Amino acid sequence: MKKVTYDLSQIIELSDNDPDFIKLMVGIFIQEMTVDLDRLELAVTEKDRENVQRYAHKIRPSLEMFGLSGYHNALVLEKWAKSAAMKDISADFKHLSQELQETLIQLKRDF
Repeated sequence: MKKVTYDLSQIIELSDNDPDFIKLMVGIFIQEMTVDLDRLELAVTEKDRENVQRYAHKIRPSLEMFGLSGYHNALVLEKWAKSAAMKDISADFKHLSQELQETLIQLKRDF
């Protein structure tokens, strides 16, 4: 079994360890991330800088809140989108996507 990819300590602290609030936050994360990851993937594939920036910026705080290292990859994507750089961002997106997909599976299992 893979190790858990997420860390709920920030949400636990924010909620004063309220299990209903934690479950609500996890549910919102699962719902939003599923949609936003698909939109980000499409934007990356199409090299649509405006939407890469939009979705990377949107998901970054949630990734940080759930303790995901993909936060750094989202930051790279966001910076790329704001620049004219010709950098290949596929590896950054791949890491972010893999970690997030695994996290979503784990959260669905755990909650």
